[in-house]
Amino acid sequence: MGVRILPGSFKEETPMNLLLSLIFILLIAQLLVVFGRKIKIPGVVMLILAGLLFNIPFLQSSFISENKNILLLLGNIGLFVLMFLAGLEVSWKRLYAEKKDSAIIAFFASLLPFLLALVVFSAIGFPVVTAAVIGISMAITAEATKARVLIDLKKLRTRIGTAMIGAGIMDDFIGLSLFVIVAILFKSWSNEHLFTLGITACFFIGIFSHKIMRKTGEKNNIEKILLLLIVPFFFISMGIYFDFNSLLVNPWILLLIISLAIIGKIGGVFLTKPWTKLKNKQLLLVGWAMNSRGAIELALVLIAFNLGLINKEIYSSIIIMALVTTLIFPFIITKMIKDNPKIMN
Repeated sequence: MGVRILPGSFKEETPMNLLLSLIFILLIAQLLVVFGRKIKIPGVVMLILAGLLFNIPFLQSSFISENKNILLLLGNIGLFVLMFLAGLEVSWKRLYAEKKDSAIIAFFASLLPFLLALVVFSAIGFPVVTAAVIGISMAITAEATKARVLIDLKKLRTRIGTAMIGAGIMDDFIGLSLFVIVAILFKSWSNEHLFTLGITACFFIGIFSHKIMRKTGEKNNIEKILLLLIVPFFFISMGIYFDFNSLLVNPWILLLIISLAIIGKIGGVFLTKPWTKLKNKQLLLVGWAMNSRGAIELALVLIAFNLGLINKEIYSSIIIMALVTTLIFPFIITKMIKDNPKIMN
């Protein structure tokens, strides 16, 4: 996936310098995650920030440049692991509990943002494939982020909490399926397609491993080790391709992507009103929850960039969109639950 290792690529990377760089990168990432936990900011947000932090010229020249090829390789490994962990969060029992509401919410909350992006970005002159990728990135949500916030608030096992998580799981299925279809239709077959199928397989392996690991009691330990030692490199590799300057060329594109992402998710959830028994305030709460993005969306957008389906400007804008939508969710849901403690029932 975009990593081209040529003979002699690593000749300037001495083992000691490489080891020290890797240790420093992991240390900074972990410190940010710990700090985020203290101020109630999701870990994925802090890892995105870690990736962007190492895009700063001084840090990039000191820790990234000479080790770029190895870091990109580790980033690919981190991507596979991240997809496995995303699947590992899926609980069939939780999904089945509110299957009707979850399915309806997932369908409309993924369909509307996808169609909005497809129509709007095609209308203003972007290729259909680019508009489709933007739409897919908006369609996916982050159930792991929601789950962490709901656990902290002791609201995970409520009716609304279960529906939120179930809808997020289904969103992931929809987004992955759409992405595979788009990649195959718009890009001639290549190694990157095998990579896409590989990360999809990792997601499903994680799903089927959930019950086994929960029984053995190893799930939490494995997650902690992988999140600490491997996953941060995915976010670092993501940050390597990020370009702050590209956001300044057409800042309206960033604003448009963020606006459509929020309108699409919240609007999509409100479209479910005729088929669910949720009240308007509950629909709004679920809409903000579905609006948060996470691992799978970031993984797919990085693959899309390496496939040449989107340019750096769109790639960087989607990352910021993921950062903004994930960051605002914990604050909104906390305030809404505080103002109306029975809203989750």
